[in-house]
Amino acid sequence: MNHSNCGKNCRLASVPFVLVFLLIFTLMISLTGCGSVPSTKPYLAKDRETRWVNDITYLEKTLPKVHKNLYFHLSEQEFHQQLEELKKKVPAYSDEQIEIALSVILAGIGDTHTGSSIGSEYRYPLELHWFAEGIYITGSSKEYQELLNARIITLNGQKIEEAANTLRPLLAGANESWFKTQIVYYLPMPGVLKYYGLSKADEIELGVELKNGQRQTVKLKPVSYKDYMAAEQPEVSVPLYRSHPDENYWYEYLKDEKVIYLNYSRCGQMREKPFEIFDKEFWNFVQSHEVNKLVIDIRENRGGISTILDPLIREVKNSSFNKHGKLYVIIGKDTFSSAILNAISLKKDTKAYLVGEATGGEPNHYGEVKQFKLPNSEKPVRYSTKYFHWLDQDVNTLEPDKVIEETFAAYLEGTDPVLEWIVKQN
Repeated sequence: MNHSNCGKNCRLASVPFVLVFLLIFTLMISLTGCGSVPSTKPYLAKDRETRWVNDITYLEKTLPKVHKNLYFHLSEQEFHQQLEELKKKVPAYSDEQIEIALSVILAGIGDTHTGSSIGSEYRYPLELHWFAEGIYITGSSKEYQELLNARIITLNGQKIEEAANTLRPLLAGANESWFKTQIVYYLPMPGVLKYYGLSKADEIELGVELKNGQRQTVKLKPVSYKDYMAAEQPEVSVPLYRSHPDENYWYEYLKDEKVIYLNYSRCGQMREKPFEIFDKEFWNFVQSHEVNKLVIDIRENRGGISTILDPLIREVKNSSFNKHGKLYVIIGKDTFSSAILNAISLKKDTKAYLVGEATGGEPNHYGEVKQFKLPNSEKPVRYSTKYFHWLDQDVNTLEPDKVIEETFAAYLEGTDPVLEWIVKQN
């Protein structure tokens, strides 16, 4: 179902090149302090080695105190042993290698909300996305304009999927869906590729299949985010669910199909329209129009405050839509954190039929994130303060009732097979 021709500003949601060096995960983080976080002053130092050793020591002492249950997966002995080994490597490791090693140790805890980001000022000029058909280049610098929409086949002679799997320790706690959404941010990092032995030099060689089907190899060198100039994106149609990228929640009436479509892409309030006002407007609209189906789309929602959607869920439960064949919820690989709690509530409390892909978030998970900074590097460390137990069975994802994968073909066409399938259901 094509929706509009709004061009590059409405294309596939991906982390812009200029922002990746700052954050790997797009999470709603509480910045409020915690009384149990110790002072950093005793750990401040002047020389490089002592600074890093003190940072690691501070992490070692602080994280077990503030995390809800740090050793639920990784044992206390393993945690301390890994950090002690890293301290010994400080003299030989670069700052970047230490950051990567810390990220790996934190990922090994098994909690996707707990971790740290890897700084990367220099990156290969690529934005990637993992579709059902493989890993594609959805953004590039002007220098590599011809690589737009190419599928990556190999990286330095190794199959790209195998190369991605080599980096799995960076996302040790992730399920397969979250792994695929996040690993594409690490693949363009020269330091990460070197750390895992996927490259020995800054220059790498990619084997690609171009949009026209032709295969070729191309060599790339990393560039600074300051020097990155994005390639021109062609004007293309985009599906309905990507037509309002700057709004947390919105709806549209599909008059011919008699379907009301509600997109909830962020669990956060909009200043110009608090959810309470939006909710009233939505139900007033529904009551004044002929509507046979309600579709709630949270496939690209990575979380925030889960309770924002609670009033709407209660209203859906008591509405005429709470019947088989009238209520559909779209989930996907990017459904994470608070958004998965909303999906579970809809599944448990209503007759919602889930369509799309398995969620990136786990039904039972640690969350409600806070953070502290390491004393010297001032590197932020995220940690979970609460455990959410929503399902009796211990599964690492929420599966849809009907699987419809995100494909590159649909992306290129600007269509939405998920919504198209829902509309066709009697």
